[in-house]
Amino acid sequence: MKRAVITILGIQGGYVADNKATINDKTHIANYIFEKKEKEYFNTLPLLIDKYKDEYEIIPIYTKDAKIFNEKVFEELYPNLQVNYDKKYLIKDEKDFKDIFALYHNALDEFNEVIIDVTHGFRHLPLLMIVELILYNFQDTTKIKKILFAKENKKHTPKEKGIYEIIDLKEYLELANISFVLTAFDKNYTVASHIDSVKYQALLDALNNFSNDLMALNLNNLFDNSIGALKDELNKIDEVSISAQAQKLYGHINTKFNKSEKRYLTYYHLSKELFEKKYMLISLSLLNESLRLYIKTAIKKEHKEIVEKIEEFYDNDLYKIGDFFVKLNKSKYKKFENRIKNDNKTVPIESNEFTQIKNAFPIKVKEKITINNQEKTLIDHIGHKRNNLAHANSSIVSFDTIHKDIELLIEEFENRCIE
Repeated sequence: MKRAVITILGIQGGYVADNKATINDKTHIANYIFEKKEKEYFNTLPLLIDKYKDEYEIIPIYTKDAKIFNEKVFEELYPNLQVNYDKKYLIKDEKDFKDIFALYHNALDEFNEVIIDVTHGFRHLPLLMIVELILYNFQDTTKIKKILFAKENKKHTPKEKGIYEIIDLKEYLELANISFVLTAFDKNYTVASHIDSVKYQALLDALNNFSNDLMALNLNNLFDNSIGALKDELNKIDEVSISAQAQKLYGHINTKFNKSEKRYLTYYHLSKELFEKKYMLISLSLLNESLRLYIKTAIKKEHKEIVEKIEEFYDNDLYKIGDFFVKLNKSKYKKFENRIKNDNKTVPIESNEFTQIKNAFPIKVKEKITINNQEKTLIDHIGHKRNNLAHANSSIVSFDTIHKDIELLIEEFENRCIE
């Protein structure tokens, strides 16, 4: 595995003229604290060599002047330490940001694991590196192990040595990733599977569990477990840079994923929400289930005891219950003897009870309506469209056509069942 420490060189403590470097004052040497150990260094390059030379390749990214100056520093102060200046890491033009970005990106690509030092270098060079690291870390959160920076604990003066503490900025890359995830989640309800975080792994797990349950329509677990767990994790976030985003997402989940008094209303609201996010098949599947349960609910208003016997017979299995009530309107169930069966056992209701619930079937649902020149009941329109999408039978119709068809079905459902 190729591993490297990448550092950006500067010329602090001196200057370069006519290809010759001068160290202004060796009192530029300061105390550096790294991993609780303190030692004098002129800058971070010799520190990095001391610390990592046995495990990592040391890669300086440099300008022409920075190389000349650091060669002078090492010649006078660190003659026993060796530095390899690879030409491919030479910044030829400090104003060519595009070329600098490409150089940084190629350096990151070359190694499996990197530690980055952004302490020195001209002001815009470390800044550009930070931007590149944010972009790169979103693609691969495992490669960048540390981002080192010398924090000034005590200001350096000619009369008194400064004290610099080497800190790791990697956690801020994690915050950038988490910020993106929190901001984007309510747009698509998905999380890039490669993103991980030591500090926020429980949050990422909660987001993924919510997403998995929603996309699989595992709604009982979504409402009973995943929503509550996600809201708990969002409430734990106290980091000022992402707390507002966390609370905004909390409010969205709290508003859009509430259980309604009736299950068919819960499914209906979810269907509309996922339609807006352009999850057509999931939206239509929820609309189909909402319609089935609406029919049951409408009939139950008139014949509560009969419907409760049916619910008990099917052990409150919503799919089987919905299937039973949808098929009340099918021609093959006109005769009581042909009514739906389960495990070769007949639904325990009398013939007159069957007739009562069949006659209570919502009229507006069984009325035929014309959509795309096809005259069907709303039940059949929604069921056929759902099956068509689920079995990849959409032929060559465009997404826009599918979108318009489902939008029309939702409107018809609203007009006939909700309003």
